Amino acid sequence: MLAEIDINPNVIIVFVAMIIAGLKALIEKRNQQNQPPQAEDEEGYEELYDAYEAELEAQRQQLQIPATAPPALPTPTPVQAPATAPPPLPTPSLAQVPARAPQPQKVRLPTLSAAEEAALDRFNSRSNGPRRKTSSLSSKTRLRAHLSSPTAAREALLLAEIFGPPKALK
Repeated sequence: MLAEIDINPNVIIVFVAMIIAGLKALIEKRNQQNQPPQAEDEEGYEELYDAYEAELEAQRQQLQIPATAPPALPTPTPVQAPATAPPPLPTPSLAQVPARAPQPQKVRLPTLSAAEEAALDRFNSRSNGPRRKTSSLSSKTRLRAHLSSPTAAREALLLAEIFGPPKALK
């Protein structure tokens, strides 16, 4: 049955290798969970540190730098509060400040020139004058004015589409 399936043999080999690798990883993970954590080998670190110090000493001798002890960490100094409080700020007394009462400002109305007054009178007389009544226009005149506008054709087509019969029935 497997011989009849047309699968590349390389694909089968890759799948088998992936399954074996997954099982191996699962077994290793399980073994790590069962073992207690191991203490780190500090002797290796001490040997590395000693080798580092020996190398530093050799370079100091080669460059003729005197050997010094490693710098000590600075000790923090406690913050001390000031011994005395600072003197208070000088404040002026009422005798030193001159007494001035605020003066109310008078509002001045603007004055109009003779030409400005005449223009104001003309404006006020026009706004109260008789207006032209739109009802006096005939309906034909109003319709002609409306249809002469450029948007009237668009409005007419839109209203015909909305209120007219459906296109399927035309």
